[in-house]
Amino acid sequence: MRSHARAVIATAAAVGILAISGSAAQAAGPPVVSASWVTSVTPTSARLNAEVNPNGLATTIRFDYITQAAYEANVKAAKEPFTGALKSPPGTPTPIGSGTVAIKHLRQLEGLAANTAFRYRLVAVNSADTTFGPLRSFSTEAGTSTFALPDGRGWEMVTPIEKNGGGIEGPGTNLGGGVFQAAAQGGSVTYTSASSYSAPQGSPGANQYVARRGSGSWDTENVTLALFSGSFPNEPDSGVPYQLFSPDLATGLVTNGKRCRASGSACPVANLPLPGSGAPAGYRNYYLRNSATGASQALLTSSGIAGLGLGPDEFEVGIAGASADLGQVVLSSCAAITANATEVPGVGGECDPDEQNLYRWANGTLALVNLKPGDTAGTPGAELAAPGAAIAGNGGRVYWTDGTAVYLREGSQTFAVDGTIGGGADFETAAADGSLAYLTKDGHLYRFDAAIKALTDLTPAGEVEGVLGSSTAGTRVFYLTSSGLFLRDGATTTKVADGADASNYPPATGTARLSADGSRLAFLASELIGEYDNDGKAEVYLYSTAGSTLACLSCNPTGERPLGPSSMPGAIRNGAAIHTYKPRNLTAGGSRVYFDSFDALAPQDSNKDRDVYQWEANGTGSCTKPSGCVNLISNGRSEDGASFIDASADGSDVFFTTDDSLVPDDPGSVDLYDARVGGGFPLPPVVIPCNGDACQPLPPEPEDPTPGTLLSKPEGNPPLTFPKEGGKKGGKKKGKKAKKGKNKGKSQKQRRGGRR
Repeated sequence: MRSHARAVIATAAAVGILAISGSAAQAAGPPVVSASWVTSVTPTSARLNAEVNPNGLATTIRFDYITQAAYEANVKAAKEPFTGALKSPPGTPTPIGSGTVAIKHLRQLEGLAANTAFRYRLVAVNSADTTFGPLRSFSTEAGTSTFALPDGRGWEMVTPIEKNGGGIEGPGTNLGGGVFQAAAQGGSVTYTSASSYSAPQGSPGANQYVARRGSGSWDTENVTLALFSGSFPNEPDSGVPYQLFSPDLATGLVTNGKRCRASGSACPVANLPLPGSGAPAGYRNYYLRNSATGASQALLTSSGIAGLGLGPDEFEVGIAGASADLGQVVLSSCAAITANATEVPGVGGECDPDEQNLYRWANGTLALVNLKPGDTAGTPGAELAAPGAAIAGNGGRVYWTDGTAVYLREGSQTFAVDGTIGGGADFETAAADGSLAYLTKDGHLYRFDAAIKALTDLTPAGEVEGVLGSSTAGTRVFYLTSSGLFLRDGATTTKVADGADASNYPPATGTARLSADGSRLAFLASELIGEYDNDGKAEVYLYSTAGSTLACLSCNPTGERPLGPSSMPGAIRNGAAIHTYKPRNLTAGGSRVYFDSFDALAPQDSNKDRDVYQWEANGTGSCTKPSGCVNLISNGRSEDGASFIDASADGSDVFFTTDDSLVPDDPGSVDLYDARVGGGFPLPPVVIPCNGDACQPLPPEPEDPTPGTLLSKPEGNPPLTFPKEGGKKGGKKKGKKAKKGKNKGKSQKQRRGGRR
């Protein structure tokens, strides 16, 4: 095999034997390789590291390494995979003694081919046996550090330059809340800021803005509503008025804040309703605001509270959840807002806040949800089974619980979902139309079929620890057990991975992302999965049902151990309210994944802080690699890093925050940016500053530039003449005529070289 590299010893200290902490072996035996990893990868070099316990016998070690292409050729030819591999050291293996604790060893490889993938392993030998370390890989860098955004993207500054001295707070950090959401179709995004700018209408502590892309810039609209002072107190968990937006940002769900402006039993200053909504004064209420017209529709109307025996200071209304399109909203309150609701008295004339009722709003009317099977009066103490998936998109089904059982409210009927297993189950998720639902109890995963009202145990052996999500149709569901991560597709069960982090579930708020058809799952895992040594740090993985493939998207392409974890956000609460929206880290088709990483996955990432990355499949955008492409979306140089916010459904728009100035007009502070396919606005002309006399305009060029001090003869000054010699003439005249002929047809300015 052609030599691709040579191995050299860096220094005696670097390659020396270093004892590290570890327990002594009980008896002499084969060497134990406890770890093997790569560091300091460049276009032409890499440093291989290992930890080896000689296990009480004199032991020698070496590294074998070979190109990925040669390795695969050996496998295809049915040869030992490392046939023809290079060795480091190239001669006699390095002795590491006969101790009983792990020894750290490293070797420096030099002269490697750039942009080349390699396989390597450690080989440790003593008289008891030969031990091969784990199979590992690394890839040398391409040898270029030129930065370019993928897919022909360009950075665009979304937030305005003038922000009243403020910046942008991240999700969950603005009074414990903040709504950040991109329009599914792209070209628009909503965000919050503690600063009031762009036509402020009263600042509740967290202002809401909607930015829309124009022909030459992003235009910002302040959609903050005019509220009473103190409607949203400056408290850590008060949240912001806006709760949710529809996928196209055409509708926003907003609340008017505190119900009264005084404490005690009286309500001398009632909270005002939103203008034009016709809502009763004094009540905390929720409204659907049309982003185009500004019109607001109250969910709690005067007719809806006509029979209430409670004043506005004696009960609260909260949001339990909503469908994605905001066509349905489920409210919670201890008050009996409908005639068939039950109200439990509390302290001081108020209703008991621990005994909540659920009301589904749709098409302008409220209907009680928490009616048990066969009952005509509601049973208080109810909760929505989950913020989002418990509400069917078509409005026909709502799953709820009283803490002891799970129920399905379908039309005017209620069914006990977990009745056949004695109740006590936890609702996990459901199909978009509610036709299939998933529950867990005592380590078992159950599927409920709403059409036949039947419950099926999908995991008779138990051991289920959590559910990551299901497809829109509900036919595919991913769940985690102590044995690993699994996919249940109809009647077939497939193992996806050896494990996953607990942050991936429950489905309503967890970090996992599932494509609509359930064919792709993006999830986080901190344990070792596959060959890459992640050093216990979380990495982003993508599973595809096509070929049952599993890929680590955030694993360093050089093979080096990560500098820090990678992450995807879950759903974030808006203060005390439920927030059901999860950013689009996985695009609708599953061909793009967005994540934050503290690791440097590209040579241009030099800030050793969080940055935003994109993975895209082969054939998507500008990617032509069979395994997919990983690229920076932020610039990798921001002092305080960058954070992913959201993306359009297809990933054409990717929104993120950064404190770095990515366009010339950005004067600083934290801003919201869009890395847009085909984006980037033309730069305005550069105005050169001037001072004093330099600011005066230049005079126009005269039409006749001939100076008046010169003779008017067109030939200019008269020619030189010389005394006559012997009466002969002609030589100089001839030269003069030649000069006249040469200059014929040229202006005086041209004959003088254009000088003035």
